[in-house]
Amino acid sequence: MMKRKIKGLWMALCMVLAVAALTGCSSETELKDSVTTLSDEQVESYKTSAAQTVQTVAAFDDEQIEQFLSQQVDEFSSSAVESWKGSKGELGAFKEITAQSVEEDGSQIIITSLAEFEKAQATVELILDVSTGMEQAKSMSFNVNYSMTETMKMAGLNTLMGIGIVFCMLVFLSLLIAQFKHIAKLEAKFTGTKEEKKAAPIPVPAAAEEPEELVDDGELVAVIAAAIAASENTSTDSFMVRSIRKSNVRRWKRA
Repeated sequence: MMKRKIKGLWMALCMVLAVAALTGCSSETELKDSVTTLSDEQVESYKTSAAQTVQTVAAFDDEQIEQFLSQQVDEFSSSAVESWKGSKGELGAFKEITAQSVEEDGSQIIITSLAEFEKAQATVELILDVSTGMEQAKSMSFNVNYSMTETMKMAGLNTLMGIGIVFCMLVFLSLLIAQFKHIAKLEAKFTGTKEEKKAAPIPVPAAAEEPEELVDDGELVAVIAAAIAASENTSTDSFMVRSIRKSNVRRWKRA
């Protein structure tokens, strides 16, 4: 079932491409005049002049083109030769004019010529300005008519180029994102080095121990004896005094 659907889609696509190709061919070969004020003789005269101009410009080779453009020429001649220069490589040598049409567009007369060249067909458009009552050549352009195959090929190349550019951008962004971890490491390393270079804190000297108050043993004995005698209403003569030794309380606490 799925294979039938795919086959049907391919057939429909081929039919669309075939119709488009036939439509393109018919539009290229059928050129119709669109005039209101021009006579048949004038129309034929315009077509003959346009064909002669196309043949003259298309006969220029590369050397003649460069020599012609290096001279001071009018704007129409310069633009016509420039257009031929840009299309010459794709068209090749001129063969013949296969169809022509004349169209009136306000103050302009447009002569379109379908020309056959060695490599491809081209539509040559010659525009005349008649706004002043006199015919004055305004512009001339060579437009290469690409076949359906060539059009599809160019579209495919453009698509591939677009995909390639997008792929390259994605690869570049991936590589850039992958470098973020290295940037973080470098930043951490730089910060650590900076902290190490900071001045070390000045050591605070330890507080000096207060000197112990040494009390004379004789004075201490006299004070204690007087206190005892006063409390017992006796004389200090009967007291026997032994030497005493003051213990170092601070050192005991520290131990």
